[in-house]
Amino acid sequence: MILAGGTGEELSILTKYRAKTAIPFGGRYRIIDFALSNCVHSGIIDIAVLAQYSPKSLIDHIGMGRPWDLDRKSGGVSILQPTHHGEVAQWYLGTADALYQNIDLIRNSKADLVLVLSGDQVYLMDYHELVDFHREHGRPITVVIKAVRPSQRSRFGMIRCTRDNSVIDFREKPKSSSFRFASLGIYLFNRDFLLNALRGNKIDIVFDILIPHLANRKVKCYRFNGYWEDIGSIPSYYRASLRLLRDRSLITAPGWPIFTRGTDLPPAKFFQGSLVQNSIVADGCSVKGTVKNSVLFPGVRVEPGAVIEDSIIFSYSKVWKGTHVRRSIIDKFVDVGGKSRVGVVSRGKPEALPTAPDTGPRQRTSGITVIGKNTRISGGADIPQGLIVETHARVAGRKRR
Repeated sequence: MILAGGTGEELSILTKYRAKTAIPFGGRYRIIDFALSNCVHSGIIDIAVLAQYSPKSLIDHIGMGRPWDLDRKSGGVSILQPTHHGEVAQWYLGTADALYQNIDLIRNSKADLVLVLSGDQVYLMDYHELVDFHREHGRPITVVIKAVRPSQRSRFGMIRCTRDNSVIDFREKPKSSSFRFASLGIYLFNRDFLLNALRGNKIDIVFDILIPHLANRKVKCYRFNGYWEDIGSIPSYYRASLRLLRDRSLITAPGWPIFTRGTDLPPAKFFQGSLVQNSIVADGCSVKGTVKNSVLFPGVRVEPGAVIEDSIIFSYSKVWKGTHVRRSIIDKFVDVGGKSRVGVVSRGKPEALPTAPDTGPRQRTSGITVIGKNTRISGGADIPQGLIVETHARVAGRKRR
């Protein structure tokens, strides 16, 4: 059961028209690809994706599951949305409620274990090892944990474990914590236990299922030591994306490819006079300018004299002649006019940015400029560092000498 219904509010306009789990990542993938690929490599072929918020892009991407060899008569992948059975329809109220609304799927399964995953995480994991640990310890719940730095502990549910791997305390996103280990939102349940635990008004897995069973030592913790990243905010997404430029092996391993829906585009083309350094450039890209420390998704065009630094540009966007893009995330189908400056610290006072109503730019504090999908930026525009420009915006520029 892959939980994929979150709104992803901290990802701002990147999730305005797409599910959090459908955000592009690493030059060719969607975030959901990692959970799906891990399942397939681990021999799990009976998968339900519990979708809710803006599911169209997620549904289009997964389809019948062919890239993951999940288009099969027995098992495969299903995408499930909130339903009702003669009662008032409602959204999934929480993680446990999402499971409860699909309890018939769990009840009718022949499996004796239920693996519950978050679909918005980037990592490689063999779930076989988790299952072996779970069976060996003989408890009905196992939660996957990982040591995190003190500065990161306010982002996660923090767990205290005994030497025999029993969970004895759980603090959800504390301001500070002396606990070393964070819950990764990956849970393995005995099926019959889960069916019984979901009875009644259960909303959240942590508060309504895990915490009530800590005292009787029914929850075990499995330590994961590999690379893992929760894509929960603009800074975390940006950091995880550019980290791949230093170490591509974080998401690649022999015999463990990450499957995804491919494109029919030709290979990338680099024209005479172009310069590309330490970057990921996907199929269909056309590079005539300079690209440094950046990630370009399929079909991106970089015209002569354009400079792209420390940035992420989604599919089919165009950066025209003489434009400078720095520390920015540019969504799909964006047109950046010539001689513009995006994310570049201005020497003088930045000019006003006239746009259509309700699609105007707004300031943020992360220092990362974000340009929404289908935006048109006229030549000579100056978009300061750390600004968000909404989707479908029209940004006027000025002539530059």
